[in-house]
Amino acid sequence: MRYLRERRPDPTKLIEEKMAVAEELFNLWGESLLRDPELPELLKAYRQAVEKSNQAMEAAGTFRECYLCSVEEGLGCCKIGLENECTVLILLLNRLLGVEFPKDREVPGRCFFVGPLGCKIFARPMLCRDYFCRRLHKKVPEQEMIHITQILNDELTLLYRITSLMRSRLEFWTGDFMQELDLTGYI
Repeated sequence: MRYLRERRPDPTKLIEEKMAVAEELFNLWGESLLRDPELPELLKAYRQAVEKSNQAMEAAGTFRECYLCSVEEGLGCCKIGLENECTVLILLLNRLLGVEFPKDREVPGRCFFVGPLGCKIFARPMLCRDYFCRRLHKKVPEQEMIHITQILNDELTLLYRITSLMRSRLEFWTGDFMQELDLTGYI
């Protein structure tokens, strides 16, 4: 198994290494994780929670505002390096959900996972989901923000439960040495 060795690698190299570790774990342990007595139901609930969050965000117009800010105005939160908020466990979760990783950064200067139409992964770190900036605070009524935050809570709680369960299973199967599964960071 590969280890994350460099202290300050460029963001693309770091996320590529994390994706390689997640892919290796998926190839070695993916079937076992998917046969786990608890995980399949959690995955189903997580998928539904993300879809519910997405519907609430779409209805509030947050996706449209983020698109305008990021794509049309060239600003936005999804800057290069943000991809490294994804842990190996979140990347592994994406693989368990059937997500294929992009091969290259599609939008220069932006997060590795941003494509022309938005994020290309399904399971995302908390920072990528609970992201209300000043622009959104000005555009989205407070009650709607509260509603979205409450819905996101279910999604993010499930994300935590799933990644904790995966960590526990992997540590049991491979030994208690997999500390870099939760590595995040900006460059």
